[in-house]
Amino acid sequence: MEVNSCKKQLRANYRRDINKLTLEEVCQKSSIICRRALSLPFLSEVKTIGSYASYGNEVSTCDLLIQLLERGFCLALPMVNSQEHTMEFGMVEKLTELAPGAFGIMEPRNSRCCHPGEIDLFFIPGLAFDYQGNRLGRGGGYYDRYLSNVRADALKIGLAYQLQLVTELPVNSDDVKMDFIITEE
Repeated sequence: MEVNSCKKQLRANYRRDINKLTLEEVCQKSSIICRRALSLPFLSEVKTIGSYASYGNEVSTCDLLIQLLERGFCLALPMVNSQEHTMEFGMVEKLTELAPGAFGIMEPRNSRCCHPGEIDLFFIPGLAFDYQGNRLGRGGGYYDRYLSNVRADALKIGLAYQLQLVTELPVNSDDVKMDFIITEE
């Protein structure tokens, strides 16, 4: 099967599986994943973190974002321009600054754009990840385009439920690999 049609089928399968999770399961698993993310030893070596505002049944990042701000990290979240198919990261000082943006996902409003080179570490969502660090996103290519312009030493960490981790995913040449993947297991 051709890579793009294979990815399309996998997206539908993983979207279905993720949507089957109950609110209680999302909360429990996300809590463990976020605790693990906050306990990473190299977190003390970074200043600016790019993360995401969770949407639907994605790994919930609410507690993670609150903790990162409370610990004094500079926090940047995605801002999507769906007309131009681009994504930038905007600086966030308080979560109350967020408002629904493209696709209904909470985004920074009226915030300073963060240059890709400023971000030391990224927490990244996905529909599936494999053991080689490959990521299956939602299909818009926003993260792959953005991450292709970040510093080579910027850490890219996927946040996922164990059910999203697979042996191998189909990949294209422009897919950006993760350095680490954190699950509840």
